[in-house]
Amino acid sequence: MDNRVVIVTGGAQNIGLAIAQGFLAEGYTVIVADINPPADHNLIFHQTDVAHEDSVLALMNRVKTEFGRLDVLVNNAGICIEVPIKDMTVEEWDRVMAVNLRSVFLMTKQAFSLMTNGISTAPAIVNISSIEGLAANPMHGVYAASKGAVASFTHNTALEYGPHGIRCNAIAPGWINTPFNEKFLAQYPNRETVDSEIKNLHPVGRLGLPEDIANTAVYLASEKASFITGQEIIVAGGRMAKLPLPSL
Repeated sequence: MDNRVVIVTGGAQNIGLAIAQGFLAEGYTVIVADINPPADHNLIFHQTDVAHEDSVLALMNRVKTEFGRLDVLVNNAGICIEVPIKDMTVEEWDRVMAVNLRSVFLMTKQAFSLMTNGISTAPAIVNISSIEGLAANPMHGVYAASKGAVASFTHNTALEYGPHGIRCNAIAPGWINTPFNEKFLAQYPNRETVDSEIKNLHPVGRLGLPEDIANTAVYLASEKASFITGQEIIVAGGRMAKLPLPSL
């Protein structure tokens, strides 16, 4: 894997950083495409606004010039807002859709030539969707819509890019213990009760870790997953398999 090159969008923090470091540990050359740089200086940083085509083109031109190849693309960049549908502005809707969905289209489109230049080996695309594309949380209407669309776009990419030797899959994370989620949980005074309630949602008995998503991404990009494409892999500790029950 020493010569393989991977781009991770939104790789400066949270799940994206864990994914970038996961590929780094496997010997990949890792390029983080983000607005802000990661703290890990072993990662190559290129400031990118993945919602804008000019910025994506500048990133791809650098990869072509410096490395001449792209073996793996991880479309991870995403944002979430909590706004009821009745109160959401068009600008809020468009911004989330641009970062979460348009970016996947732009990156996938511009990665094609680098992945099919005869140098890249076993090229693969991994998109990060969400279990919220499969079920709902209140006030996350645009986020859920964008992530459901990422899953659908994954299927189409697998069909269109498959004849060119490129596989494409998605990962749908569940509740992952990131600094972002920790900030959300910190607002509750009785953390012990809150933590217990959240853990009880998961048959495995714990929250997910960023490394759980990173390990899945590295696997899906590897030759070990060479017969897997067009799939959305749910990584949620069994949460989606558990039907809610009343307190008895």
